[in-house]
Amino acid sequence: MTEPKIGWIQCWQNDLRIFWNPTKNRQEKYFRCQHGDREWFLRDALPARVWEESFIGRPHFRVATFGVGLDREWDTNGDGAPAAGNFASANELGGGLILRTDGGLNDWLALHTGDQYPTAVSVSPHFNLRTELVDITDVFFLLGLVSVTNLETGNNQPWATPDDGMWLEYDTAVDGNLRFVTRSGAVETSTSIGAPTVGHVRVNIVVNDAHDEAGLLMKGTIQATHDTHLPGDDVKLKPIFMVGTRETETKDLHLHDFRLIFDRGPIV
Repeated sequence: MTEPKIGWIQCWQNDLRIFWNPTKNRQEKYFRCQHGDREWFLRDALPARVWEESFIGRPHFRVATFGVGLDREWDTNGDGAPAAGNFASANELGGGLILRTDGGLNDWLALHTGDQYPTAVSVSPHFNLRTELVDITDVFFLLGLVSVTNLETGNNQPWATPDDGMWLEYDTAVDGNLRFVTRSGAVETSTSIGAPTVGHVRVNIVVNDAHDEAGLLMKGTIQATHDTHLPGDDVKLKPIFMVGTRETETKDLHLHDFRLIFDRGPIV
C-alpha cells in the first residue's frame, strides 16, 4: 500500500502508477488517495479476478424483489428476516444502497455472496468499499471478508463473530472505537484505530503479494497492518456488509462502490 515501485513501469503520474508485477505476472494500476497520507491503492489488475458492484443498476438479481437493483447477485440474511423495508436506494451522487435494520434490540442485517466464498488469503485479495455509517450511536457493524465457520447464515438468530476472516468492525456495546481484525480459528489480532465519524469513507483491506500480511487503509492513511492470525491459505472467504442496532431503533448503513480484486490463477 506504500508507493508502488515494482517491475516494468508503464505509466508514472502524480496520482497514477501502472506497473508490471513480476510476482503476480500481471499489470497493476494504482491510484493515490486524496486524503490523509495519500497512500496508494490497487484499482485494477490484468489478468486477475475483479468483482465490482456500483450498488446502482437495473434489477437483475433476486434481491430485486425488494425493490432495488444491483450489478451482481447478492444474498442477504439477518435478525429479523430481511424484507422490502430493509433495502432502499440511496439518493446520492453515484447512487448507492441503504441497508436498514429492523427496530428490535440487537437486530442485524447482512448483505453477502451467499454460498459463494470466492477468495482466500493465498490469492492476495484487495477489498475496496466506499461506505457511510449514518448513525454511530448504539450500533454495530462488520465490513470485510469472512469464512463460513461460525458465521450465522440463517434468519432470526443472534449475530455471531465468524471464526476466520479480516474485517473492520465497530460495536458500541464494546466501546466507541473502530477495530481492524484478522482472525483465524476463533483467535484474533485486533487493532483499535479510534472513533468513527459520520460520513463517507473508503475502506481498503489488502493482503500483500506474499500473502503473509494484511493491512487496513482508510481515509488515505494506513491504519494498521497484521502479520498474525490471518486465515489459513486454504480457508475460503467471502465479502460481507453487516449492520446491527443496540437499541430499539433502526440503523442505516450506506454502500457505494465496491471492488474485490484477487489472483486469477494460471492462464491455460
